[in-house]
Amino acid sequence: MTLSRIATASLLALVILAAGPLAPSASVAQSRAVDEQGFGRAQGEIERIITPEYRRLGMRVEKLPDGSLRLRLPSEVMFAHDSANLNPAFASTLREIARLLNRYPRTQARIVGHTDNVGSDDYNLDLSLRRAESVAGMLAEQGVASRRLLTQGRGEQEPIASNATPEGRQLNRRVDIVLRHQGRAQPRRN
Repeated sequence: MTLSRIATASLLALVILAAGPLAPSASVAQSRAVDEQGFGRAQGEIERIITPEYRRLGMRVEKLPDGSLRLRLPSEVMFAHDSANLNPAFASTLREIARLLNRYPRTQARIVGHTDNVGSDDYNLDLSLRRAESVAGMLAEQGVASRRLLTQGRGEQEPIASNATPEGRQLNRRVDIVLRHQGRAQPRRN
């Protein structure tokens, strides 16, 4: 299965979940239960389609404590070394992500770039921001309203692994797309 299909399937599940429950008359408790059950099923499906190779690279989807969802993408798949230019092979995945975001106009995407600790702090902060902006730019080119896209560069400030090893540094070079639903909305019909 291609990375494009994996990312597309992952984001589709995330956007559907971020849209919230479909029954407007459901109580808050019922709505929460539906969301949790739906997320559990979707997360299980995502785990089955993400191959061990992609897991080794650090790709995964997580539900965060605030209810938002994070799609974690390794930079090696998206960018050449020391570059903020998107890999053309990954552009098709971002086009699919944009298409799905356009169906859910109340979902906001926070795109956060991260680096390892090789190089100066200032350079890493700049590179991580340029990478996040590159992803956001591609999504905006595909029709996602720029007001829904927040970019942040964190540089080497938030490692998820030790920078003492090449494997740890590879995991730290990533882009996170955090989705948060800003209200109840049904998907747009084409």
